[in-house]
Amino acid sequence: MQSNNRFVPGARSVAQRAATAAVLLATLALGACSLDDALDVPDPDVATPGSLSDPSVLPVLRQGAVGDFARAYAGGGDAEDGFIQNGGLLGDELEWAETFPTRREFDSRNMQTVNGNINTLMRNSQRARASALRAAKKYEEFQPTSPAAAEMRNLEGLAITLIAESFCSGVPFSELTDAGETVFGDPQTSTQMYTAALASFDKALTVVGTQTSAAAVAQANFARVGRGRVLLNLGRFADAAAAVAAVPTSFVYNTEHSENSSRQNNGVFVVMAVNRRFSVADREGANGLAYRSDNDPRTLSPRGTGAAFTGFDGTTPLFLPAKYPNRSASIPVATGAEARLIEAEAALQAANPTQLLAIHNALRTTQSLAPITDPGTQAGRVDAHFKERAYWLFLTAHRLGDMRRLVRQYQRNREAVFPTGSYPASKGGGTYGQDVNFPVPFDELNNPKFTQCLDRNP
Repeated sequence: MQSNNRFVPGARSVAQRAATAAVLLATLALGACSLDDALDVPDPDVATPGSLSDPSVLPVLRQGAVGDFARAYAGGGDAEDGFIQNGGLLGDELEWAETFPTRREFDSRNMQTVNGNINTLMRNSQRARASALRAAKKYEEFQPTSPAAAEMRNLEGLAITLIAESFCSGVPFSELTDAGETVFGDPQTSTQMYTAALASFDKALTVVGTQTSAAAVAQANFARVGRGRVLLNLGRFADAAAAVAAVPTSFVYNTEHSENSSRQNNGVFVVMAVNRRFSVADREGANGLAYRSDNDPRTLSPRGTGAAFTGFDGTTPLFLPAKYPNRSASIPVATGAEARLIEAEAALQAANPTQLLAIHNALRTTQSLAPITDPGTQAGRVDAHFKERAYWLFLTAHRLGDMRRLVRQYQRNREAVFPTGSYPASKGGGTYGQDVNFPVPFDELNNPKFTQCLDRNP
């Protein structure tokens, strides 16, 4: 099943629409007042929740939230990256192929809190969370049983999950009141963030209840996959498997993209194929997976041609993911394949290799892939399972969280999981650093309750 989550041409955030309306109103008033008076208007950059009190605004709120989530997830056509690209650089999916030192910090695992790209990632992710929350509250006020209300809670929950998987422990979640005032949030531990995300997915399931429409069923499945993902992060493996048991393998919830505007573009395609900033990696830092050389159809990444033959730096060979061939390519967010992988991990944790292999091989038949065999040891089974996860979930903002879990839950040494050793001389040399997550950016010091990460642990 595929969700009806689609952008409308020109879909923008609520703030952007409010700004446009304010400009139009000012233009209409020019005939009745001086130019100075017309320009002397309040800053329209933010539309407060209190100004959105009519149910007719619900579709606008939904489109804004969907667009804000997609931007945080995958960036857009204006060189702002999302969780997919940034997590891929810090992990082992992508390599730096340009000249921006801020992105080099991600790729080399050696980041500063004043890094502007981290600030952009945090700003967009918090905007996605807040937009979904604002829309959810309005749907729950005017249309409390609408599947769109569940969708907004699902997007809120997944935004929080991505923040928890990508950033250090200690991220604060601030809020905007109906009066337009900022309420600064306290730093949240990773466990607190996952618990908050779980509550959002639970609310989505409550909204749809026993509804049987296609839209309601899609949002129920989205919530189940989200719950399973969070429960894996919390180490509740049997609960995670139970959460996704009803999700069909065919289920897919996508963000949909188009050629209409940069905001609606598939940002992974644009930043890689058009701007040539990143290349698909292969055995990065000795520990990385062989995304290219394995020639697996799930991670197929041929070298570009013509101007896309090398990266923006003029030297790095540019390999582009076949998964995202153009600006309008959809991007999976939650899938039935992920549900099966969650069940497989529960079998792994239960030391049930027969069930583990049965789940993986049933899933592989859907892509006509040869079955895998039992490695014979628990450590080998962990390796095989996480490789399967990496390939099925390639470039969908899962890999960084999985690498952190390998360290946190499977007691792997971080330098045996993340790219390590000598950083390529062609990219400036040096050595890979120690970072396994993103720090909260310097700008958050505006929050008087925040000082810095509670810890940088996996």
